[in-house]
Amino acid sequence: MEEENWVPDEPVYGLLVDLWGKAGNVEKAWRWYQAMLGAGVLPNVPTFNSLLSTFLRVNKISEASELLQNMLALGLRPSLQTYTLLLSCCTDGRSKLDMGFCGQLMARTGHPAHMFLLKMPSAGPDGQNVRSHANSFLDLMHSEDRESKRGLVDAVVDFLHKSGLKEEAGSVWEVAAQKNVFPDALREKSRSYWLINLHVMSEGTAVTALSRTLAWFRKQMLVSGCGPARIDIVTGWGRRSRVTGTSMVKQAVEELLNVFGSPFFTESGNSGCFVGCGEALNRWLVQSYVERMHLL
Repeated sequence: MEEENWVPDEPVYGLLVDLWGKAGNVEKAWRWYQAMLGAGVLPNVPTFNSLLSTFLRVNKISEASELLQNMLALGLRPSLQTYTLLLSCCTDGRSKLDMGFCGQLMARTGHPAHMFLLKMPSAGPDGQNVRSHANSFLDLMHSEDRESKRGLVDAVVDFLHKSGLKEEAGSVWEVAAQKNVFPDALREKSRSYWLINLHVMSEGTAVTALSRTLAWFRKQMLVSGCGPARIDIVTGWGRRSRVTGTSMVKQAVEELLNVFGSPFFTESGNSGCFVGCGEALNRWLVQSYVERMHLL
């Protein structure tokens, strides 16, 4: 760029920071960020989020703290994505010290999502108090784009689940489902043939979503007397996927289904999809423990 006398602008600098960060090259991402500041170009919030994500992925918590401080000093307001990144880091903290540090950063953002978590009530007998709390917060966030809301809800449910607040996690999920935050999580492919899609979720959110969705099927069966003919549970890596390795979501889902003796199985050539069908599925769905699977 210098040889051609090109002067990078904010989008170009931001793209370079983002690309090197996603490539795992922290040093080059940081270097381009510094070059951006040196050129007198003000980073925007997405660029800050990109570099913040880069630091958090490699557990550079102190650098993330300094970056957040710089962001605030420049008068930029942390976004919903900023808070989501920090909450996910807190959930995956390698130590209580890391979790505490991330918690401090979350508070420093001043984002309403932090007060939502801090004021989360303990679930009452029917969970309605948590659902009301979640409903009010999501109403407050109505102007945010769907992807940002999806990311936050995924992080919140995952955090609650892994913190042992599984009743609260289930109630938050139910509200998010009602508000269509995860529009592809459940759909009817054809008459009585349903698809539960978990592949865009964290493992804590996936098992919560699956548990509450299966409980919903049970409730519908008890009311109508009719059950689904088939349910497919997609955990991410299907027949056409070129990804290899083990999916954390698949492992978590498989463990949950096995613990409760479910009739779901994987079809040949598609290990990422669990299939349940026929009378065996319906006999299992009406069992009382299906209503409480999310508490495991």
